[in-house]
Amino acid sequence: MIGKKYLLLSGASAILLFLSITTAEAVEQPILEEDTLQSTHTNVAQLSKKELFPSKKKQRGNSFDWIEQNTTLQSDLNDAEQSKNRMADVSQLKDDGNTPTDSIEQVTSVSQLSDVRPTDWAFAALQSLVERYGVIAGYPDGTFRGNRPMTRYEFAAGLNAALDKINELTAAGAEDKVRKEDLITLQKLQEEFATELATLRGRVDTLEAHTAELEANQFSTTTVLGGEVIFAVSSAFGGDPPGGCRIFPDDQGYFFDTLTGGRGPGDRNDDDEVDCGNRKEASRNTVFSHLTRLGLQTSFTGKDVLRTYLTTGDFDNGGFTNPESLNTYMARFSHQAGLNNQVFLDLLEYRFPAFNDKVVFSVIPFGFELSSVLSANSPYFDTGRGSISRFGQLNPILRIGGPMDAGVGFDWTIADPLRLQVAYGTRNSSDTETGFIGADHSALGVQLVVKPTERILTGISYVNAYSSDGSLGTYTGSVNAETAGLWSGSSIPSDEFNSPGVPLEQQLNAPSGFGPCCGNYIGDLPAQINAVGGSFQWRVTDQLTLGAWGGYMFTNFLEALPNDSVLGDSAGKKPYGTSATYLFSVGISDPFGREGDLFGFLFGMPPKLVSAGPETDGTPVPFFEQVVREEEATPVTDNNDNLNTNSEFTTDGQRTEDPGVLPKKVGVKDKATSLHFEVFYRFRVSDNVWITPGFFVVTNPGHIADNDTIFVGTLRTTFRF
Repeated sequence: MIGKKYLLLSGASAILLFLSITTAEAVEQPILEEDTLQSTHTNVAQLSKKELFPSKKKQRGNSFDWIEQNTTLQSDLNDAEQSKNRMADVSQLKDDGNTPTDSIEQVTSVSQLSDVRPTDWAFAALQSLVERYGVIAGYPDGTFRGNRPMTRYEFAAGLNAALDKINELTAAGAEDKVRKEDLITLQKLQEEFATELATLRGRVDTLEAHTAELEANQFSTTTVLGGEVIFAVSSAFGGDPPGGCRIFPDDQGYFFDTLTGGRGPGDRNDDDEVDCGNRKEASRNTVFSHLTRLGLQTSFTGKDVLRTYLTTGDFDNGGFTNPESLNTYMARFSHQAGLNNQVFLDLLEYRFPAFNDKVVFSVIPFGFELSSVLSANSPYFDTGRGSISRFGQLNPILRIGGPMDAGVGFDWTIADPLRLQVAYGTRNSSDTETGFIGADHSALGVQLVVKPTERILTGISYVNAYSSDGSLGTYTGSVNAETAGLWSGSSIPSDEFNSPGVPLEQQLNAPSGFGPCCGNYIGDLPAQINAVGGSFQWRVTDQLTLGAWGGYMFTNFLEALPNDSVLGDSAGKKPYGTSATYLFSVGISDPFGREGDLFGFLFGMPPKLVSAGPETDGTPVPFFEQVVREEEATPVTDNNDNLNTNSEFTTDGQRTEDPGVLPKKVGVKDKATSLHFEVFYRFRVSDNVWITPGFFVVTNPGHIADNDTIFVGTLRTTFRF
């Protein structure tokens, strides 16, 4: 049976012949790079087509695989290729397996072809032709897989290459360079292998005709069209609390209707109000959602790549993170995007190599994240084929800054086992008042990726970010951790409005809207964020892989609190907060002998505020942030009693008497610990379809001991084309 172990011919005919004898594999779309495009501004996860857990059987690729690639090292520990190898020529066809596609190199001595017997009569003839004319190509290791004799078809392939070379010399008028005895030898060899030559040439003719038809009908000669569609049926239970809160329009609810009697100016925002004291039954109905992405990839030089793609989805109102549902970011899915079925530009980027292909530069005018350039080093960072939870995808420190707009970066292969990656991006990059450098949110990330052995891959990361409101932007942990203590948008007591003896009417007129307790609206406090983290993967066996990542995030607010006497020990101090996170994972590839399947188990702690201060009386407001671009902002409170500022009950259902409702507290660390447990099994139905049932469990959601455990499950089906 004719397989991939053929000698390859030089020139275009050799490439066509090689393709003809690998008819068991479908012709793939060209792929420019090997690793994952981790940036998507729906933040719904990306993972490389080259997974950490490889299938032994090579599978047919699909054109959407390129959307999941970028300059970063990703899943396959045995194939953490260098930038120069990843930026392959656009005409080069790659396989969709998880072992590297073998490169073809010219062999100038037939003795290098170790599986050709020197005792065969044809060996001497072939040796003479190869060494004189240099016409046969082979694999770099000098073998043809299996240490067996060359078949007659393989020999015919080499003979055909020799004939082509002689014909080229003759056509070029260089007959004097061709020895007469070589022509005689070629004639004898042609007679001996006439049947095999006829068969192979017939296949070349057929493939040439097929290639011409494909070129005539292809989408574009320079652009590839790909897509991914994810269907998910999802449900949840538990979590009552933190879920089941009530939502009111802005400036309505117990505080505004009863305590101030409508006499105050209202709070300083236009957001809805949340009441988690007077709860109702949590909304946990089964939902059917989708995420759809279409992308275009264009190359102008064969090494560069311009990518553009569009996204839409319908997991609306924050899904299970909504206060009326489970009310925590810890319930968010990886494939979740509440875009109301509207189509938006999701990514626009251009990448190109330089310095002998050792450095890959990335210019991303839209859709940037730190993970666009910095390696996630996670086998589960994939929208449709990786973890089912947002938290399980990658180290949250690589999400700092949230969904940004524009960014730049580079990936430098310093040496074979060592790579340096640098990325910088901002929000509102096109705003003329702040620009690309002075934006209200920015992040600079640096990562060193080291592959000390063939089975171990590690990464050390550092992030320096600026946030105008002190928020991290990861949306994976507690609201308290996201805000470093609930400072953003809060109000605190002031001497002017809250000193002893100040009349109630004067307090009600305080601009904060919470004058009776907290007359000073501090608004958005800017902060500098520094984060350090590490990632680790170890392929113990071909089927078993262990992984881990973790990190610390240090938030230091840049402005001190006022020197008001009513603040006590907090007066004049700068707020701060430190958050920590970690995750461990176990992956088993090809379980039960099913090639392409993947079983994953993940255990970790979502970001937790482990240190904060100074603890201060204050009135925080529900946290409203946009997790993904174009998605409507959804309030999340985690059932944190310090955010329950608009209820006559505490979050544990106890009635409070006036004026005991307020103030609450800001600058308080998380008191309990949430633990995340996740299990999923990915079934490979075909090269283009995967079905993944899975669920995850979070204890003490929001790092609050009074919150009930949440259970979230999904049946996810992924189509790629």
